[in-house]
Amino acid sequence: MPKLFSSSNKKFLKQINKSEIALNKFICDNWNDLFPKLTFISSEFPLKGNVRSIGTSGRIDILAYNPNSKRFVIFEIKKDYDKNITDQAADYRDYVQDNFSDVYLNATQRYDIALPKFTEIANNQVEIVLLAKKFNINQIERVKKQKENTVTLIKYFWFEEDLIFIDYVNNDPDEEKIESTNTKKVQQIGLIVAQDPDLYEIDRFFHLKPASKDVFIYFYDFLKTKGEVTIEPQQTVMKVRQKETTFSVIGSGGKGPMKKVLQINTNIDVFELKNVAFEDRVRPNQKKKGSLGSERFEVYFKDIDDMKQFIQYVVDKF
Repeated sequence: MPKLFSSSNKKFLKQINKSEIALNKFICDNWNDLFPKLTFISSEFPLKGNVRSIGTSGRIDILAYNPNSKRFVIFEIKKDYDKNITDQAADYRDYVQDNFSDVYLNATQRYDIALPKFTEIANNQVEIVLLAKKFNINQIERVKKQKENTVTLIKYFWFEEDLIFIDYVNNDPDEEKIESTNTKKVQQIGLIVAQDPDLYEIDRFFHLKPASKDVFIYFYDFLKTKGEVTIEPQQTVMKVRQKETTFSVIGSGGKGPMKKVLQINTNIDVFELKNVAFEDRVRPNQKKKGSLGSERFEVYFKDIDDMKQFIQYVVDKF
């Protein structure tokens, strides 16, 4: 977790929570310093008609314009992690592209923003900037794989004394200033900073077992939707806890009779689990067979499809 030390106060400053409205205002008030290469158009830019896939109205947190790419830029701001942030921003992007002329006229006439001629602005591509405290590993990897490079993720941390720490997960505008010999090191450091401590420890634990990590991340993201999750990586097993429920996680190379890539030990009753291999460690004499972890059942996963079935089983049963 990032920490900020104040030399004047001789202490670590505490992170504080502020509303999305306060964060939006801070960005707008300091726009020229935070985003000097973008033209600010409006905060809470109104959209009318069929905007959201789940509704009929909406407002863009901040609408801006990029003179270099000649594209509109949508800012979507969340106080904390939000699994739907990319979908919401995509709805706004689609609206701007489908109603380009209305957005252009609104920006130039209602907000009196000097923009290039209508025909000089790209009307088939809109840039997106997502700003939140956290992004999950799937959101990060999906954005980094994009070919158009039109989505930027920014993490923020707000501290006492009205100090805010901004971290570009990708598309850092200052990267072009970094000498090429240092680029790889900087990217490695940035990757560590971009992840929360749990994700960094997960990367370290699975290391040379990417298939195991992918399946576990799917499970980890599911648990995060249900509440706070704590992990404790050890040498051969990772302990996972959510409230009173514990799991013991073991990575595998996908070899052996079951071809498993991941094993999760759990006390959740899986006797009725179909199509996913598991074993009850309790023998007829009620003694558990030897295994890593203290939980009763060993569940074996070959791939993400197995994990999806297991999660659906848990949701339906409990």
